[in-house]
Amino acid sequence: MKTKVIITSTILILTSILTQAQESKHKDYIWAYEGKKKSHKVGTYLGLSGSYSPLKNSDSYWLGGRIGVVFDKKWTVGIGGNVLDYDKNLDDLVNDGTYRLQAGYAGMFVERIVPLKDWGKLSASWLSGKGITYFQYNNEYAESRPWYQELIDIEDFAINELGVEMQFRVYHNWWLGAQASYRLTSPIEMEGEDDFFLRDYSVGISLKWGIF
Repeated sequence: MKTKVIITSTILILTSILTQAQESKHKDYIWAYEGKKKSHKVGTYLGLSGSYSPLKNSDSYWLGGRIGVVFDKKWTVGIGGNVLDYDKNLDDLVNDGTYRLQAGYAGMFVERIVPLKDWGKLSASWLSGKGITYFQYNNEYAESRPWYQELIDIEDFAINELGVEMQFRVYHNWWLGAQASYRLTSPIEMEGEDDFFLRDYSVGISLKWGIF
């Protein structure tokens, strides 16, 4: 529920900014250097995102972040990751309380950017990395347990995430984006779950500060 409020508030605030922004020229690199045949430009950005994804016949939300170095306004190399916000109390595997599903992953990504004049950019990206997921007792049932008994099941997994994004300049170096992606994971052998229960699509919004 908190994630829904954050995402909705962000949309309303940034939409208000967008209606006041005017198209203008902005610096699109932080430094340049001369190559053998032409000059090259280097930029950067830092971004946060919130997205929706179906999970276990229900709704889930992912909160993410990325930081990248942009070369010649076309290619980005960086690191990024997402953490799961799944607001459901589960009790299928235990008879002495309830627990939550937790998950997160991080890795390196490459991105191809297609500039659309000064006001927008279209991009496609590929993130590859590692993740972890586990069942954890809720706080009221974990307090009386040793720390090593708070987790019911835990597994690592490999992930490849393919995504596309449309970004709009909203104010100077601030960008608002609409994004969609698909997560591909290695088999995850969690008790009571399908091996690919985290494999699915996500759609959401992003907010970036960047000179690129």
